Amino acid sequence: MTTEVLTFAELDAALESCMRAHPAIGDEHRMHPDANAMSDLWAPMVLARRSAVPIADVDGRVIEAFRRWQAR
Repeated sequence: MTTEVLTFAELDAALESCMRAHPAIGDEHRMHPDANAMSDLWAPMVLARRSAVPIADVDGRVIEAFRRWQAR
């Protein structure tokens, strides 16, 4: 059985596209809602040095944001 995964490289590329289109704003460096959602997974993946996570384990809001920005 093959488990669908979201790779760090895919997430990083989607987050970068979103951040390029919508840079952080204000003194508090507020991020676009999609960038904020994706960063909720991006940061733990960096800290844990994870190269992929099962999609089934990812919050739906993160997946929705990722899908809006993937391959842009």
